[in-house]
Amino acid sequence: MGDGRRMPVQQSIDIALPIDTVYNQWTQFEEWPNFMHRVKRVTQEDRCNVSFAVKIWGQTREFKAEISTQRPDDCVKWTVTQGINHTGAVFFRELAPGLTRIELSLDVEPGGLLEKFARGARHVKRAARGDLHRFKAYIEMQEDETGAWRGTIEDGKVKRRTSAQSPGRQRRNSSSRRSGSPDSNGSRSHGRARARSLSRLAGSGCVCAHPL
Repeated sequence: MGDGRRMPVQQSIDIALPIDTVYNQWTQFEEWPNFMHRVKRVTQEDRCNVSFAVKIWGQTREFKAEISTQRPDDCVKWTVTQGINHTGAVFFRELAPGLTRIELSLDVEPGGLLEKFARGARHVKRAARGDLHRFKAYIEMQEDETGAWRGTIEDGKVKRRTSAQSPGRQRRNSSSRRSGSPDSNGSRSHGRARARSLSRLAGSGCVCAHPL
């Protein structure tokens, strides 16, 4: 860390949705190509190992990441075990009901001329910021996650397996069944609009912790 060779990257963004929805969607790794500009393919080999194909300046780079820690609505941490050497972490913070901050941190060890030039051009930082904004647009537009795995990983091993609905989704489904009146729908829409307004005011310039 102290020899000047590594590239720390830190970015964050605020999203106008509940923390469980944001976490659930982020951890649908195989859907990352839908919003990450340079990610062309993601394969989740098992709960702790994910393979990526990323296109950088016309060159396709492949790497494998090992998830060391994954805690629902809290964090995901990983280490690349093959390919572009880096470690990463993403943290989820509830700022208010319906307003979540993603904090991303990436620590890259340049392994060749491409990565060294990217360091000087701050290419990695710009790419991370762009992907965060695309994820924000992707999840806010659909307003709900496309899937969820609520298990826990510690020290690279699955400690708890849960694929049931998250507490937030259960509450939302229960609320929808209990009241489908215009007033209740209007209240939920107003809440989402207020959260989006807070999200825009908060902005996306907060520096925190990131993985890509």
